[in-house]
Amino acid sequence: MSSSDIYTPGFWEIGAYKNNVRRMQEGIDELDEFTKMVKERAEIEAKYSKMLLIFADKWKNQVESTLNGGIIKTDWLQLLGEANELSKIHANLKDRLADDIMKSTTSYIKENHHTSLLRGPKEIVEIEKSFEKAQKPWKKLYEKMEDKRKVYYKACRGERSAQVNLQNCRADTSISQDGEQKFQERYDKMKAEVQKTRQAYEKSLHDLTGYKDAYMKAMAYTFEQCQETEKKRCTFFIGMMRETQKLYEDLITNNRFVSMHNQLDAQLINSNDHAITSDLHQWSLMNGPDSDGNWPQFEEYSPEMRIIGSKTQPKDPSGVVLTRQIIKSEDIVMQPTVGTANTSTLRHENEKASPKLQSSSDSDTNTFDSRKTETFKYKQQTNNSEWQRNDHHQNRQADSPPLTSTTPDSAKYGDFEEYTTCKQAVVLYDYNPAEADEIQLGKGETIEVLSEPDSLGWCTGKKNGVVGLFPASYVRYV
Repeated sequence: MSSSDIYTPGFWEIGAYKNNVRRMQEGIDELDEFTKMVKERAEIEAKYSKMLLIFADKWKNQVESTLNGGIIKTDWLQLLGEANELSKIHANLKDRLADDIMKSTTSYIKENHHTSLLRGPKEIVEIEKSFEKAQKPWKKLYEKMEDKRKVYYKACRGERSAQVNLQNCRADTSISQDGEQKFQERYDKMKAEVQKTRQAYEKSLHDLTGYKDAYMKAMAYTFEQCQETEKKRCTFFIGMMRETQKLYEDLITNNRFVSMHNQLDAQLINSNDHAITSDLHQWSLMNGPDSDGNWPQFEEYSPEMRIIGSKTQPKDPSGVVLTRQIIKSEDIVMQPTVGTANTSTLRHENEKASPKLQSSSDSDTNTFDSRKTETFKYKQQTNNSEWQRNDHHQNRQADSPPLTSTTPDSAKYGDFEEYTTCKQAVVLYDYNPAEADEIQLGKGETIEVLSEPDSLGWCTGKKNGVVGLFPASYVRYV
């Protein structure tokens, strides 16, 4: 028992029922606080779910774009799938907290505590009025008894004072007989007053005691209503906490999550030496000694091949012009237009007509130099074509296809990019760069967005004069 309980007035005291009224109000406040707590937990679950999705998407794109394949890539993607599944589970927990717990608690408060205009919830006002009604007759009799008691105590003090004065008078020989008689009369009068007030006090106390049973019955009835209301609230409250605990428990006993981890465990167990050896063999078939070789073979001389080594072309070539160029995916350039259309057409038709006449004796170094030379020629032809297009735009508008200066290699040379998009955005989350071409972000900062998001979800931005990449989902346009 705390020290505050020692000095707490009992239930039967005048006005002591207010503790019960206060408990009902505090019960509503407790439910409100519980709702706030659940809401905060739901927000945490939502943020965690979103962060898991961002994490999984980022690393999935990284793995898919950098790894060539095989068992490592498969297992890595399976491991990232765990983050996606966990994100769904936490998102589901957020929804369950909002729908099952928060809404149920809010509905309980609205159904059991109807707000009035002036004095708070209607049910609490009714309980308070019921206590006041039960205590009103008792309070009236009690106050009357208190008044009679005070009058009786006052008469007793007067009698005591008159008795002392009478004794002092009798001890003093200087006081006359008449003076002593007055003190005697004063004492007798106060003694009679004490008897009279005592009877009035005893009568009022008797009346109060007679109403005691009725008072206790009325107060106990209202108190039981409070107890039933509190029991109902506590039962509901504990039920909501149990439901919340079950939702938390589902995080570790979720069948879907357990099944997913069992599958992931089986996948990693199957990634044994046999699977690794199979991957190594596949790599050898593509990039090792087990791959097929395009070995040089004897090719009979053909008159049509005598122009292959010529660095200059005749002004009016007759026949078919043979060229040799090894094209890889990263070296493909767009076919030049206008000024080189005829030459390109001839080369294309020749490659279709005589694929077997191409020479394969050049070294890789020569092939690389050939690609650089072809690219250089293409750039010159593109510049010439652009000049010709501007010069003869009116005459060749319907016949010439649209020109472009963009090549597949343009993405490799970021220094030559021209940004046409410039938007102001506010950073939503902190971001620390993982690569040299990325920029650091701080929550609340302002950044200039220079490009739209690419297929991987990255934007180019500028902050404090520094240009770099950042995740598009980390900012919000102003």
